Amino acid sequence: GPAAAPGASRRPASASSRSARLGLALSALLVSAFLVIVGAPSSLADPTPDPDLAQSVAAHEEWSNEASEISVGHVDLGPRLIDGQWRAGLRHDAESGAVWRDPNQTVLRVSDAAIMTAPDSADYPFLADVAGKPVHVIPQTQNPSVVWLGWNTQDPAVTATIDRGLTMRVGPVSGPGRAWLFLQSGTFGKPLLLADSGAAPGDVWIDSGTHVHANWAFSAPGTYTATVTFLGTTTAGEAVSASTTLRFAVGDAASASEALAMAAPAAAGSGSGSGDPAAGASQGAGSSSANPGAAGPGAAGSSESTSPSSEGGLPDWAFLAIIAVASLSLLVILALVVARSRRSRAEQAAAIAEADSLLAPLPTAKGEGSGEAAMASSDRSVPARGAAPSVGPDGAPGAGEGDEGPGLVDRGGEQ
Repeated sequence: GPAAAPGASRRPASASSRSARLGLALSALLVSAFLVIVGAPSSLADPTPDPDLAQSVAAHEEWSNEASEISVGHVDLGPRLIDGQWRAGLRHDAESGAVWRDPNQTVLRVSDAAIMTAPDSADYPFLADVAGKPVHVIPQTQNPSVVWLGWNTQDPAVTATIDRGLTMRVGPVSGPGRAWLFLQSGTFGKPLLLADSGAAPGDVWIDSGTHVHANWAFSAPGTYTATVTFLGTTTAGEAVSASTTLRFAVGDAASASEALAMAAPAAAGSGSGSGDPAAGASQGAGSSSANPGAAGPGAAGSSESTSPSSEGGLPDWAFLAIIAVASLSLLVILALVVARSRRSRAEQAAAIAEADSLLAPLPTAKGEGSGEAAMASSDRSVPARGAAPSVGPDGAPGAGEGDEGPGLVDRGGEQ
């Protein structure tokens, strides 16, 4: 009979185990849902880290305003903060060391060695008009025979001043054909279009201290110009910006002097109050603004909010979502723990009460004064299950039968 007590104590453990598993499953579901919502935008503008992109930018690297042409080697577009002035420049890994060059005085030569066949695939809808045709491409992965253009936000003064990161606005673009900027994650990853000369300027979020390369494709040879503006907010809450013009000579026959002489594309809606970025060497180094009217919080904020799919870092709403998911998960777990504790205490109390009733001592039969009579009563046959207990003439239980005697035997048989 008493052996039933351990069995009763196993029931709460089973229920508790199920509750714990339910809590873990619910928490995992909440986290998974959050990652589906937030994870995708984070990965789009922040492709898998490439060991070839590891580099270090020094604080006082040389700046050059000399006219130059770059046809091979590594070049990064990026913001710099020099003597309190914001500039956009091209960091060129020259043989003598890294040199920052004025983009308005630099021609990026995209030679015929860069010709590739545009993919004829549904994954590249933006290239549908040139599918299967030759295009000039500055590849995301370096080709030693072609200039390798990327961007970085690694200038020490920039990383120490900017809050979280910046928005790089690419466009408008002018030229004899169409131009695209797109990222591709991994060898077989689907492309992410960042900018298209046939559309509005594209905004790209760049985390502070990062280095990225992408594909720059041109549908036809000739000279192209592209306005690029960096927009950000300092840790002190001040909106800043820097604009410049990239100049491309696409194809071996394209004229570098023509590329240098081209006017910058119309900068309508660029978010910068700097005017024409090609209006002189000082502005060619990248027009600078620390005036909230030139690039106020609305400008920087709109650049982030209008292109959430191309952001590499987590926006503010993502951090709020993280806090909300974590809080909800904690509340669910606490509720399950409390429910489990209450259920366990109740079931344990019930099990103890049942065990106590099973182990209760036999009551002494009324009217039996001698030990021999009590012992004799124990030898009497046990009434069959369901039979009514015998009653004495005075209404008391019969000899050897207590109020709980038959109940004890019945429960023992059930065990």
